[in-house]
Amino acid sequence: MALLSLVADLGATNMRAALVTDSGALVERQMESTRADAGREVVMESLASALLEVKATADNSPLIGVGLSVASPTDSKTGEMYNPPNLHGEGWHLFSPKKYLEEKLGLPVSLANDATLGAMAEHAFGAGRGTNNMIFMTLSTGIGGGVITNGKLYTGHKGFAGEIGHITIDKNGPACNCGNAGCLEVMASGTAVARIAFERLSAGESSSLLEAAGGDASAVDAKLVAQEAKAGDALAKSLMDEVATNLGIGIVSLMHIFDPELIVIGGGMSQNLDMFLPEINREIQRHAMVHLKDRRPVVKSELGDDVSLLGAAALVFAEHDAG
Repeated sequence: MALLSLVADLGATNMRAALVTDSGALVERQMESTRADAGREVVMESLASALLEVKATADNSPLIGVGLSVASPTDSKTGEMYNPPNLHGEGWHLFSPKKYLEEKLGLPVSLANDATLGAMAEHAFGAGRGTNNMIFMTLSTGIGGGVITNGKLYTGHKGFAGEIGHITIDKNGPACNCGNAGCLEVMASGTAVARIAFERLSAGESSSLLEAAGGDASAVDAKLVAQEAKAGDALAKSLMDEVATNLGIGIVSLMHIFDPELIVIGGGMSQNLDMFLPEINREIQRHAMVHLKDRRPVVKSELGDDVSLLGAAALVFAEHDAG
């Protein structure tokens, strides 16, 4: 009989709960609005209720624990969240969903940052199966990630390791929300694509992007840039190349530090990874150390939108095996 984990992904917009088998199959799931503006108590009550509803469908299958994915830096031991950027209102900083849910559900709870758990998911169930050293990078509105070393998740001192989006690639670059400047996130995320497009269109550069956005340069987003690049627009293509170059610079640094077998790219922008890869690989050829120049480690995520749920499940199963 398959073992089951009860898992949830607490996002700013939606929360999802599911049952996942130890082979990575999602056998039950539900989703509802997070309603983050309603405050922490309402959000946590809704999350516990959703998990209890899904738990009730487990019948007599062995349910070994609860895994939670959160969009926040998280202390891996205490479960305390540190200033979650998208969960507004009072009471979230240093709050531990772990303690709250263990009382409500009567099961041990494990939780971690969503991007960190993406690494566990891809290693256990996705593109990183069979590797011992890999990196997961989520490329979306922001950039996050996780690191697997010697077959295990690398968490660092307090569980905050894997902040790939905040390595500096241009000390004179734009300000990042983290307080630094020139971070990979501010140079290569979906938000960065929109910012660079706005700057160049506002400077008067000609492009089909403006017409596609209804004449409003501020409405241009990464999805639209990819669309127009595929259609042959010169400005959109140069934007994609610029972002790919920045990604490549960051990826070379990751290769030098971690020597991974694979770097798995997920998130919404991974849908256009084929457009980024030529420039990423050129950066590797230009700037990687000699013994790394011939590597082409970057691959696309296999798990798509389920990566955080499956990562939460992988965390539960790993802790069950270790215990």
